[in-house]
Amino acid sequence: MPSIALFEDHHWRNFAPLTLTRATFDLKVGARTFFEECSYAGNAPDALLVRRHLEKVTAERHDGCKINPGALDSDAIFVNGLLHPATLDLPRLSNVNHTFAITSGNRLLVARLSKKSAEYLQKCVEAGKPASIKALAVEKSTDMQGAEGLLSEPWDLIRVLENALAMQTIAAEQQQSSEIMQGAKVLGENAVVAEGAAIEDGTVLDARNGGIYIGPGAYISQSRIVGPAYIGSQTQVKQFSIIEKSYVGRNCRVAGEIEHSIVSDYTNKAHDGFLGHSYVGEWVNLGAMTTTSDLKMTYGNIRIEGHDTGLDKLGSFFADMSKTSIGTLVYSGRRIGVSSHLHGLVAGDVPSFTIYGKGIGAKNVELELASAIETQRKVMPRRGQQMSKAYEQMVKDVFLSTAQERKKAGVRRAKFVV
Repeated sequence: MPSIALFEDHHWRNFAPLTLTRATFDLKVGARTFFEECSYAGNAPDALLVRRHLEKVTAERHDGCKINPGALDSDAIFVNGLLHPATLDLPRLSNVNHTFAITSGNRLLVARLSKKSAEYLQKCVEAGKPASIKALAVEKSTDMQGAEGLLSEPWDLIRVLENALAMQTIAAEQQQSSEIMQGAKVLGENAVVAEGAAIEDGTVLDARNGGIYIGPGAYISQSRIVGPAYIGSQTQVKQFSIIEKSYVGRNCRVAGEIEHSIVSDYTNKAHDGFLGHSYVGEWVNLGAMTTTSDLKMTYGNIRIEGHDTGLDKLGSFFADMSKTSIGTLVYSGRRIGVSSHLHGLVAGDVPSFTIYGKGIGAKNVELELASAIETQRKVMPRRGQQMSKAYEQMVKDVFLSTAQERKKAGVRRAKFVV
């Protein structure tokens, strides 16, 4: 097999603020990222092309991969990081002995490129700008309008969630044996409990309409889990929780009701409250009784920035390190920025590094960068992690790159006063 190079395309902007702190191929699509899907299928990427401010933190996340290498093997196949690898026939493509590009409109999906074109693509990716398809000098080009498996908007992550989890839990069942703890009630047959996990008496695992996977070291207090659902390793599910058609990452603390949502690694939702049809990043803390809306009173489709999502159920998108105070209520279709702090009723998008007080009658002010870094430095050891220099620099870069967004939203530098 030729070497595989995953690259970001300009649609990373559509997925912001989730993609301010991670590459597009590191977004969770169900229980796995597209990087992980490649590796799972036996086609582990050799190289990764990312925006410049993500180079070092991506290198830490993917030890052994070349990051923006500048030169790749002439037979390397470039794959869009927002394209599900299962849609590709990589063995067949590896036998093609000429340069080619498979596109969908103005988006490059898969290609084998000359050295000059590969260098051009990498420069565009590093700058976070779109690459001109015409500038890629290839011997053959094929356009696939409406390509299957290609993500374009953040709500696609919610739209494909149930199907993705269904396939991923089936794969987990095929690979691992399990022993359901005595006292747990299992409905259906596709429930996998990994070695070292513990489930309290009275827990219901409802796998009739989709598989359930409980990762190593997870602890499930008396609760109800409805499949397809995937609970990561070392995660704690607190008493009387309801988790339905959702992914909860590793080393999380969750409680209350979680429906059709993605909760990334190291995140807390440790109290009652409803999270529905939402995507939550890493190192997020959702305070007690935080609730997201995911349905309009008219039962119409949710619109985001004037775009019809085609979904009548859609919650919100919480970027890494964001936090909510007690009793926070978030309207549907909101984008919550990196390291933002929310209070009260949140009816609009929130820029990164913003203390949002409008919902309780206070002014929205900028969160000091030093405070954001110090808070994160305190939080990470609570999950056995340490903030690296690369991670800290990424936080600083994101703070600077989002300054104009805060200014446009009227966020000012001032002391937050309730």
